[in-house]
Amino acid sequence: MHMHCIVSGGGLTPDRQIRKSKEKFFIPVYVLRDKFKGKFLDGLNTFYTQEKLAFSGSCRKLRNSYEWKEFKNSLYDKDWCPYIKETFNGFGNAIEYLGRYTHKISISDSRILSVTETETTFSARGKKPGEPKRTVTLSNTEFIRRFLRHILPSVFQKIQYYGFLNNRSKSKNLKLIFKLQGHQRFRSLYTGITMPELLEKIWKTNPNVCPACGCTSMQYLGKVHACSQ
Repeated sequence: MHMHCIVSGGGLTPDRQIRKSKEKFFIPVYVLRDKFKGKFLDGLNTFYTQEKLAFSGSCRKLRNSYEWKEFKNSLYDKDWCPYIKETFNGFGNAIEYLGRYTHKISISDSRILSVTETETTFSARGKKPGEPKRTVTLSNTEFIRRFLRHILPSVFQKIQYYGFLNNRSKSKNLKLIFKLQGHQRFRSLYTGITMPELLEKIWKTNPNVCPACGCTSMQYLGKVHACSQ
């Protein structure tokens, strides 16, 4: 399991003022690891004691309290791997990042290089930053198993909002933040314009211009899907 969190560089204090983090420092990565591990496993154990967890298949043994305790302790002993990345540095970069997870599946068709009756071969990023792409071959069963791990159960939401952006208080909090920042209205910059105009404002590129020949009369006609063979 892994999750991505977008954290603002500041927030509202209990007395309803804005407090910003330091420019070059947010939180030590290992402090984040231990804090998140403690909060997550404490919440998981609370669900267990309230009998809100369902165990089936190979996890059925965890219904036994002794087995659960051993399992929980093993999770505390594991080395959880947090990673803190620098800011998006712009509205357009935030949209591009979120778009990867809201409108894309776990692997694109272009990365699948070949499929046989027994194996699937696809391209993947290097194991370390800066390394070239590599080719991975898996049995079809293992490929499908990994693919299905990216499909959320029906009760889960792909994106959730917390803190000052939680659904119940978001409108009120954002009005207060805009007021404290001098009534800045970022949203007004992007209202009343078409999608091509929005993309041009964000990425400084006209989507109606063909990148190959420079033709300026490109028009959106619809989606074309390749024939399955």
